[in-house]
Amino acid sequence: MTIIRLHYICNDINLWFSLTEEYYAYQKVRCASWDMRTAELIISEYFNKIEYLRFNSTLKKFTGYTEYGMSLEKRLNNDTKVLHRVSIVLNAYCKHYGLEYYPYVNKRVQPEVKLRLIKQASGRQPAILLCSAYNFYPKAIKLTWLRDGKPVISDVTSTEEKADGDWYYQIHSHLEYIPKSREKISCMVEHASFSKPMIYDWDPSGTEKKKIAAGACALVVGMTVAGAGLLHYRKKYKGQWELKYRKLDFEDRM
Repeated sequence: MTIIRLHYICNDINLWFSLTEEYYAYQKVRCASWDMRTAELIISEYFNKIEYLRFNSTLKKFTGYTEYGMSLEKRLNNDTKVLHRVSIVLNAYCKHYGLEYYPYVNKRVQPEVKLRLIKQASGRQPAILLCSAYNFYPKAIKLTWLRDGKPVISDVTSTEEKADGDWYYQIHSHLEYIPKSREKISCMVEHASFSKPMIYDWDPSGTEKKKIAAGACALVVGMTVAGAGLLHYRKKYKGQWELKYRKLDFEDRM
């Protein structure tokens, strides 16, 4: 299962401008949490795009990054009122907004998986199977074709995850293969909504099974006929060559 660390801005960014002297300063307040039972508050102070001071609730202290920031560091870390105020921000903002955001970020929706045959085998042309996953969330997903339980690497074409526009995604994977008797073709799907990889076996209908059997037979017959034709051609060509060779040999003797 994928574990997501939730990061979010828990209040508006405060901005200060000085149009005459072109000064620019702002404060950014961030929260981070793995499970919302605990949260981390980070307050960063910037001046002209340079972070000069930061408070981290895990470390429970301010840290200065510039000469001016380091001059504030010691004073703020010894100020109990300031430390109390940031603890209020941690509890009031981080936990409040985190509880609102977490259900959306931690959302898990299992994909709807479908397997179908989109092209029959014909002659030497392989059959094509399609494995599709619909309406899943989050986006990350992996589709793997299996033949008798073993991963298939070649003759596989997959699309990237496509957004449906409503928080959900879809993905498709094609497999080209030559039908064989009694073999099992499966599509394995790995997604955060599953506790383990799910395997979907392709089980064609009776009509499709007959078509596949006919396609496989046609393929075998075609290869047999082609082989017989090649053998006949080779024998015929060899006979003509031997006859011509003997004729030339006889003429040379004359």
